[in-house]
Amino acid sequence: MRQGRVRPTVRVAVVSCAAALAVGFGSISAVAAPEASAPATVAETVRSADAERYNDAQSALVKGRYDAGFAALDALATAAPDDANVAALQTFYANATADTAALTEHRTRLRGLSPTLADAVDRAIAIIDEAATQTIDFAPTTDGPRTAIVVLGLGLEGDGSMTDELVARLRSAVAAAERSPESPIVVTGGNPQSGITEAEAMHRWLVDEGIAADRIHTESTANSTVQNAQRTTALAAEIGVENLVLATTPSHLRRAMSDFEIAGSDVIGAATVDVDDVPDLPTLAPTARLGMTVDATKILGIPRTY
Repeated sequence: MRQGRVRPTVRVAVVSCAAALAVGFGSISAVAAPEASAPATVAETVRSADAERYNDAQSALVKGRYDAGFAALDALATAAPDDANVAALQTFYANATADTAALTEHRTRLRGLSPTLADAVDRAIAIIDEAATQTIDFAPTTDGPRTAIVVLGLGLEGDGSMTDELVARLRSAVAAAERSPESPIVVTGGNPQSGITEAEAMHRWLVDEGIAADRIHTESTANSTVQNAQRTTALAAEIGVENLVLATTPSHLRRAMSDFEIAGSDVIGAATVDVDDVPDLPTLAPTARLGMTVDATKILGIPRTY
């Protein structure tokens, strides 16, 4: 979340169907020429990494079993020294374990293999580190219709009704919307229950609360925070939005801000019911940023499995 910028732009990397298919096979196409600070999706072809060992390493790392994951990556780096995806994972998880010596080593090797991917990883790590430690603005200066208030969905009950936690997110969004009456509201979330998506349930609730239906934009396909970030960033660009205020559960806020920034959004703050009574959000130590790290690899397009 960058303060003091004049009319920041939501930046979007558009991934083609071909690129999306390529991810499943371990290679990604470069699909945009991003700005220096924009998210990068880069082409890295698997050269000789063993798929089973790569997948085992990923499985261990996303669960925080670092010893096993690092051992598998080290073996892959020896067997497939030209595979930049392996070096990228080593760099990300060295940062997540606060191993500065290993971070420097892997960053250097990654840059030699793929400067473009190295830039993307460095940018993502910087965003993770900032989102984990910064003071969050719960009373941001909004920019009328160029600032959107984004409500992140949460799993519905089996009958399609909303949990108290999701209603709390919506109440904070309504309060923010009242303080910024020209701002559009975006509700994002799929995961249907009884034929109702999270976004649809949120849309109905907001209308019942008196929010004009034409003020609400619905993204009803995202099934994770990563997809919330990617698909809302694209939607925001379509409707002319330049920065975002996020409405989510406080404990989820730092991770959500990191995901949205890495996806290309400019997040200027968070929504709350009462700006004089904001939640106390502790900073996250490097070793408490596993979820943010896993999400970053997904947003950059580093394949989960080969």
